[in-house]
Amino acid sequence: MRRRFVALVRTAVDANTGLSARFAECVREIDGLELAFENDRVSVATFQDNPIQLNGNGIILGSLFLRGRTRAIDAMGPSEAGRIAATRGGELIERYWGPYVAIVCDPEGGRVDVVRAPLGELPCYVAETDGATVIASDVDLLLRCELYIPEIAWDEIARHLAARDLRGPRTCLAGLLELPGGQRLVIAGGEGTVEPLWSPWTFAERSSQIEDANEAAQRLHKVALECVAARASLLGPVLLMLSGGLDSSIVAACLARQELPFHCLTLVTEDAIGDERDYARQVSQSLGTSLTEAYRDVSRIDIEYSGARHLPRPTVRAFVQESTRLATETAQATGSSAIFNGGGGDNVFCSLQSAGPAADRLLTAGPGRSFLRTARDISELAPASLWAVVSDAAKRAWLGKPAIRQVRDLSFLSPRALAAAEADEAHPWLMLPRDALPGKAMHVRLIVFAQSFVEGFDPRDALPTVSPLLAQPLVETCLAIPSWLWFEDGRNRVVARRAFARDLPAEIIQRRSKGTPDSFVAQIFETHRAAIRRMLVDGELAKHDMVDLAAVLDVLDDRRPVHGDAFRRVLQFVDVEAWARKWTSPR
Repeated sequence: MRRRFVALVRTAVDANTGLSARFAECVREIDGLELAFENDRVSVATFQDNPIQLNGNGIILGSLFLRGRTRAIDAMGPSEAGRIAATRGGELIERYWGPYVAIVCDPEGGRVDVVRAPLGELPCYVAETDGATVIASDVDLLLRCELYIPEIAWDEIARHLAARDLRGPRTCLAGLLELPGGQRLVIAGGEGTVEPLWSPWTFAERSSQIEDANEAAQRLHKVALECVAARASLLGPVLLMLSGGLDSSIVAACLARQELPFHCLTLVTEDAIGDERDYARQVSQSLGTSLTEAYRDVSRIDIEYSGARHLPRPTVRAFVQESTRLATETAQATGSSAIFNGGGGDNVFCSLQSAGPAADRLLTAGPGRSFLRTARDISELAPASLWAVVSDAAKRAWLGKPAIRQVRDLSFLSPRALAAAEADEAHPWLMLPRDALPGKAMHVRLIVFAQSFVEGFDPRDALPTVSPLLAQPLVETCLAIPSWLWFEDGRNRVVARRAFARDLPAEIIQRRSKGTPDSFVAQIFETHRAAIRRMLVDGELAKHDMVDLAAVLDVLDDRRPVHGDAFRRVLQFVDVEAWARKWTSPR
């Protein structure tokens, strides 16, 4: 919560004087918000104690780690601060990582550069007001400083409904942009342009791949330990959401290996597919840590409440309410000051069910024994016949089958929403280099989707939520591992399994099953079916012609037990409806 910030960038030294005075007055009136940096062009206020200063040329907000170290940087020497300023923040991308936003000023030309960390969860929203640029960690600070008036951008709602996990710079609030991670906003001459500083393709290209499986596992292990320890070093005791799956178990192993204080929580549903207590117990017992087991309670779900009510996108699903409640209660009971999870592990550790990695093997090694071995491994995982995998790999490698395709859900959308969704722009990371390998392209797409994990948290939360497996150095390491090395004997994420084989029980390392909260989600739908119907019939989505309401009502009025996937789609509409009502209700 203390990392929250708001900044005003004036167009010129003598411009926006009235706005500047208003900004200063608002900062004084907000308890705990202090002016941390100011010159003739920029004013930055934050709740954070002693953010890193750049020799009078700017400020770094959030948390910053030097690569290879496990402690945060709380101050910076003059020479290093000078290099960061001279490279306009580029030095941060190369030598550091963490959830940070840097504001760097050119003392001579009047230019202001804003750099957001790759995959860092500290948000950076941008808007224009009265000829000035305003930047903030959250919408609430923009509103309290009278710098922004919110209004829903309904075309963006349509795009969000079509591709929830594919984020661009536009938010679902009109006139409010988000600076994507790994990019630099350049403000000069009263205008702003965005430049890319980091791309997954720098690490995914063929020339940078780690071909040796043992070396890949050793490097993954080392970097994972460093990243988890670094994130935990600032937070004291942490609560780990431990399912007993591979990803959260790896986080547990990293914490235990370095003797960092933590407590585990596993969440249980009434259905067996959501009950992973046996696996969680094995992990906690082997690591010597305590474990709380808690049942999700469907009666505690309020479908009219949006967990994203303070965010500029409806990113939080209804079932998360119970996860948040139980985690908060357990954290308070155990003295934990942050919530860790294994979020994004599937993405970082290349959990695919596709012939793409076999196509990569075919393109790099030819149609020999190694290719057939990879194809067999994938056929056992998919499951699909060996011939089907070989055929699809050949099509991807030699016959022009697209490496990746658009992943969109256009079901139950109105014609107006469909038209708006089709106008969306391609994500820059999904514009493939000429020599991109198909399986590696799929891995990069997983990293694109993983952004939704780190960009869906509210900096207002008293307990920060951290997905340490999405740390920049770990993501870069995993992108540098060939796609086929992640598969062996019908198992995925093999490099991660091999890396932590000595730290976790064999049953966890070899585990192939995966628990889900699907039965609890179905319970929410059944329990609140009548209220959902009323909510959507009289709601903002229907009023603004976003959904095919007749088709949605057919799903809601079907009295058979929940089946298929349509109920999940309806619940997504409920999530967006609850969010929209928050932003359209009288403030």
